[in-house]
Amino acid sequence: MAAKGEARGTVVVAGATGYLGRHLVVALRERGWRVRALVRDPARLGFAAEAADEVFTGHATRPETLAGLCDGAEAAVSALGLRAMGGRLTVFDVDRDANLNVLARAREAGVRRFGFVSVLHGAELRRRVPQAEAREQVVDALRDGGPAWTVFRPTGFFNDMAEFFEMARKGRVWLVGDGARRLNPIHGADLAAFIADALGDPAAEGRELPAGGPDTLSQREIGALAFEVLGRPARFGRLPPGLLRGAGALAAPFSPNLSNFLRFMAAMGEVDAVAPATGTHRLRAFFEALREGGAEDLLARH
Repeated sequence: MAAKGEARGTVVVAGATGYLGRHLVVALRERGWRVRALVRDPARLGFAAEAADEVFTGHATRPETLAGLCDGAEAAVSALGLRAMGGRLTVFDVDRDANLNVLARAREAGVRRFGFVSVLHGAELRRRVPQAEAREQVVDALRDGGPAWTVFRPTGFFNDMAEFFEMARKGRVWLVGDGARRLNPIHGADLAAFIADALGDPAAEGRELPAGGPDTLSQREIGALAFEVLGRPARFGRLPPGLLRGAGALAAPFSPNLSNFLRFMAAMGEVDAVAPATGTHRLRAFFEALREGGAEDLLARH
């Protein structure tokens, strides 16, 4: 494995303007890769703009805009995923089809390594959660052959934990089930470093690598930490997983993305999401930064 900063070839980063994608651009550049960032809007690269050697403007959901994306590249890594609950696109348009479009371009160009960010417990969740099913279909395609692949399975991101903080700021944190399910969420910079190191490591080829952060907490403990940082008494409400699943089924014909979100939340109230720990960012420090700067400002910068 090459040392940090050693010169490498070109790596394509798909989803470069997202929470994880921006950190990936920086981490890969620090490790000597020449970074080609796939974006819809270059202005959204934010703090990662200076680390991108090349910006490729295209829409991953529209394959005709991706011609030449991977030409001359040695590797590609995709962090594409749909977060918005509104709009016309669904998780199958983005989490599946957009990633498959990038994979097709990588295969056409003879890219040697491909990294893909899926979800922890994806194989177990795919029949219950549309987002997991969409991403696991990409994993299935990678297993069908070429290029050499690595699948990354994070537990959950710090920017998702910001939702707990905002609920606490408003006065009540809603737990799914009894709030006892445990997870160790990971900061985008820590996961990006983990991915960038693995992408240059031949031993990571053909492997699925789970990753979480240094703090393992229950949902209730995450909520309590948010209240503690805010200096407020903890107040909780409960949402039964069955109720969320039922609401998800009812929402499916009208809002597939809302349906996916509700089903995903139901699943998170029934399984732990704990993976081997990596990185140094602590959730308390993240919440303290949110308290001082506000969630919108912090997440825009980090």
